[in-house]
Amino acid sequence: MESAVRLESRHQLPFAREVIWPVLRRTDWLNHSVGLPPVTYQFAPRTEGGSEVRAEARLFGRTLRWRELPFEWSEPEFYRVRRIFETGPFVEGKMGMDLIEDGGGTRVVAYFELLPRNGFGRWLALWLLGPKTEGDMRRVFGHLTEYLKGRAGVPLPNLAVHPPDESALRLGLRKLRETGQPANLVERLEAFLRESPDVELSRVRPLVIARKWGRDAWEVLRLFLHTPRCGLLDLRWEILCPNCRSSGEPSAGSLSELRRTAHCDVCQIKFDAEFDKSVELTFSVNPSVRPLEERTFCLAGPGGKPHVVGQLVLEPLEKRSWKLPHATAPLRLRSPQIQAPWILQSDAARSTGGEFEIICEPTGFVVRSEKGGTRDGHFHLRNPNRFPVLLSLEQTEWSEDILTAARVTSWQDFRELFANEVISPTEQVTVGSQVVLFTDLRGSTAMYHELGDPRAYALVRDHFSVLVEATRDHHGTLVKTIGDAVMAAFYRVDEALAAVRQMHEKLSLGNPDPNGRLVLKSSLHVGPCLVVNANGRLDLFGSTINLAARMVDCCQGGDLTVSDDLFHRPETTAFVRTLAVTPEKAEVRFRGFEAAQQVWRLRIA
Repeated sequence: MESAVRLESRHQLPFAREVIWPVLRRTDWLNHSVGLPPVTYQFAPRTEGGSEVRAEARLFGRTLRWRELPFEWSEPEFYRVRRIFETGPFVEGKMGMDLIEDGGGTRVVAYFELLPRNGFGRWLALWLLGPKTEGDMRRVFGHLTEYLKGRAGVPLPNLAVHPPDESALRLGLRKLRETGQPANLVERLEAFLRESPDVELSRVRPLVIARKWGRDAWEVLRLFLHTPRCGLLDLRWEILCPNCRSSGEPSAGSLSELRRTAHCDVCQIKFDAEFDKSVELTFSVNPSVRPLEERTFCLAGPGGKPHVVGQLVLEPLEKRSWKLPHATAPLRLRSPQIQAPWILQSDAARSTGGEFEIICEPTGFVVRSEKGGTRDGHFHLRNPNRFPVLLSLEQTEWSEDILTAARVTSWQDFRELFANEVISPTEQVTVGSQVVLFTDLRGSTAMYHELGDPRAYALVRDHFSVLVEATRDHHGTLVKTIGDAVMAAFYRVDEALAAVRQMHEKLSLGNPDPNGRLVLKSSLHVGPCLVVNANGRLDLFGSTINLAARMVDCCQGGDLTVSDDLFHRPETTAFVRTLAVTPEKAEVRFRGFEAAQQVWRLRIA
């Protein structure tokens, strides 16, 4: 049998590993950059959990097929992958990168270990792939250095940039300017659509773009929300797998196309769509502006799972040591072959003074610790099973870069621009947490009797304008009006509280009724609810909504009643300090609720 051929390319970069890693982990972009062919993947479920991955590509005019084992990596130190070929000139290939701290910079070692199937494979590795790899890596790291110094617009060389259709682009930009968007933001968007590589335009996250541009996230999101009507970008709704957090199914052009349940072929799990976590809004360039051919060059590298800080495979009966990354937030150790995950705090684990052993039993992780001091944050992993176990160490919190459906549909601007964006009438989708506001007017019935319907309604209409303005200013949405009452929803507690303060202050200081008859009552509660299609619009239902609606009856006027859950949130604690009032606690039995509920009344105006 032929011996393995190792191809190695070393490069010195004057940047820390943490700066370089976010670019090099994008293996999909990297493979495209060096001219590797696009790949198609097939997934088959494994009996013990997870999936087996087979891949296929055209190389040198022939079809190359292989079994792809899971990537291993530790951020920001290394990544590697092993491929077992079924056809072609090689039996097996191992590829990876090591990022080694070197003074104030980083030494990067890119390597390929190829096991030739025959003499032709050895010749191919030594005399064709070797020189090509060295040249490709030299160009990649030279370009990356220029990018990190701010002298290149894209991180990697040779990424395709198809020219736009000038007439379609100019027409779309003209329409966008007519919507009143800031001229400098329109200019930034034009440059983005002209200069970005194709791979960056097929799945655009507006919150990431806002950070790159150094602009307010809501300002950039408002710009993006106007682009579909102008023919520049298209909306895409994606359901993200709760494990790998990638989109396991084709994206949808409308919320109405989404289904309550989805399936991830990679993780081999079925899961429910959750508006506040797994349903994401992204954008893609409109094909009339720039036609794109969406192709996959690598699927399972660390770039596709930025929430996973480390991943490895334990072979049957294998025991290995793993180094904990520094982290201030909880991490989760998870495996598709293990039923229950294990939550750990890495910095806390470092400070215990003990050495951990984690045993991968099929029903869950068994954690043992022994005194004697950790070895630079390492812990031991043992697989007692007769099958391999894939382990992922991941952040439990979802990325703030994900624009969830709950967040965007809770914004009035979205509701007005996309009034027809509703889920299917036959579906209902869970929202894990939503801040719900109900308001009412004190003595409105008497006001109608005293002033007559026309004058009283005019005042009520003006009060609606004040409430809608405050809701919009703080990124909430008006769900519906019920007589003189308003139901609104917010994504964040602090924004809901700020909106309530603005409502009360505006009505108190600039009351449209000179006799001060418009006195607001308001209530806030936070919790899970259901999103449904109610007569062609998004509506919220559930016990969270019912309790928030009942709580407004606890108000006397010029005040806010909040649930006990919301009162003890840190945002509410900070808000109460600014009021300089003493919260009034009460225990109330509400219709439809078996147990008494604790609520807190805050005087606002």
